[in-house]
Order: sequence, then C-alpha cells, then structure tokens
Amino acid sequence: MRIALCHLELSLGPEERNIESLEKALEIAGENGVDWVITPETALQGYYFHRVDPERTVAAMPSPQIDGIRRLVKKYGMHLFLGCGEYDENDRCSYNACLVFGPDGNIIGRHRKIFGEKFVTEEWAERGTTIEPIQCGQIKAGVLVCADAWKIEHSHILKEKGAELIIDIAAWPISKVCGNPLGYWLQCSEETGLPFLLCNQTGMTEYMNMNIGQSVAITNGELVLAYNGDPAVLICDYDEKQKVFTSERFMVKLM
Repeated sequence: MRIALCHLELSLGPEERNIESLEKALEIAGENGVDWVITPETALQGYYFHRVDPERTVAAMPSPQIDGIRRLVKKYGMHLFLGCGEYDENDRCSYNACLVFGPDGNIIGRHRKIFGEKFVTEEWAERGTTIEPIQCGQIKAGVLVCADAWKIEHSHILKEKGAELIIDIAAWPISKVCGNPLGYWLQCSEETGLPFLLCNQTGMTEYMNMNIGQSVAITNGELVLAYNGDPAVLICDYDEKQKVFTSERFMVKLM
C-alpha cells in the first residue's frame, strides 16, 4: 500500500487557507495512487488558531467546511487521518482530535488527544479518555495525537488491543521544552515491535520553529525515512504483510 504524509505549513491558518492546502495535497496523493493520507495535528484550523484568535471556536465534525476534502477522499477511494479541533455536541466539549475517514468520505473512527498541558495554545481542548485501534481496510491502525507518544504506555495499549501500525499526527519539533522527540518515537516502535509513522508540520512562527520538525517512518525501533523543510507531500510504500516500509526514501512532492 502507499501512504502520504502532508508535511505542510498550517499552524497559523486561517482555516480557509489550510483547507486549500489540504485539498491540493489530496489531489497530489490521489494522482500518485496513495491509499492512506495523514495530516499533522490540528491541520484544519491551524495549531495556533486559539493564540491567533482566542474567540475562535471549533465545529462539530464533519462540518460543511470540509465537504471538498471529503469529496476528494471519496473520489480517490482513500483513508484520511485528519488532524482537527472538533466539538462534541453530546458532552459540549471541544477536543484536539484525529478523525479517520473511510474511502466513502465518512468518519469511521477518531482519537482525541489524551496527553498534554492546557497551556494557552491548547487550553481550548478537553482531554480524551479512550485509546482504541481503528479498522482501516485490512489494517488496525493505532492513532495518537502528538505528545500521546510521550507516554509509552499509550503505544503498549494500542498493541495489546490489536493495532498493527501506529500513526501519530504532530506539531512537535525539537525544542527547549521537549528536547528531541525522536527518541520517544523510536521507543514506541522498539518496545511494541510495531511500525511507527509520524506526520509533522513545517513553517517558522513566533511561537515555535516548525521547520526543524521531522516527519518519520520507523520499523523495529530503527529510523527508516525522515524529512524536514519545505512544505511537501511525502509518499512512501508500506508492505502490510511484512509490516515494513519498503521505500528507500520519501517521494517528495513539493507544495
């Protein structure tokens, strides 16, 4: 199967611009025969949307704003792992989530970020409480959002529940606060024996230098593929039977 990571500059938004970028990335992925598309954390609104506009709220999903994205998912018959803020009308709370869309363009599962401090950037979001793999075709995907991978037990729980591949969507470069997160990602794979795929984002902001953030593919605790820099769609091939990434390097489609 073929997987694409949307390593894009999205953190400052606005949402309308991000949607245009995501739609372009989906077109590139579809034209290159991609089966799964993975976006960074809060790719829809932009990771810093609350800092940019503290009055901004997030909508229940799927919202009409992503109809174009869903049409492209259906057009190309993909699975999409979309990072976004979403409002839950049942508990009246907002969450930092990864929504998983099936090839028909409908939501088939979600993971809501569990771990993290409610500092100003993420104070809008309540914390999720459950960890469950999501059946994506023939593969059970274990989904995490950014620092959920900091707690290695989250990856162990996914393995125990039958996950065959761990997906992490992130806004997580090297920083003074967090150090180099690569060690955590390698540990998640090494301790569980599962392939680990992380989609990061790029761009320089006054809050964080995302340009040094890596998107990576890891097998058996070994770094196989890595990229940082200009906005791009990163494409790689994955052998779901052998559970290994077969590409020697990312196919880089600059945006």
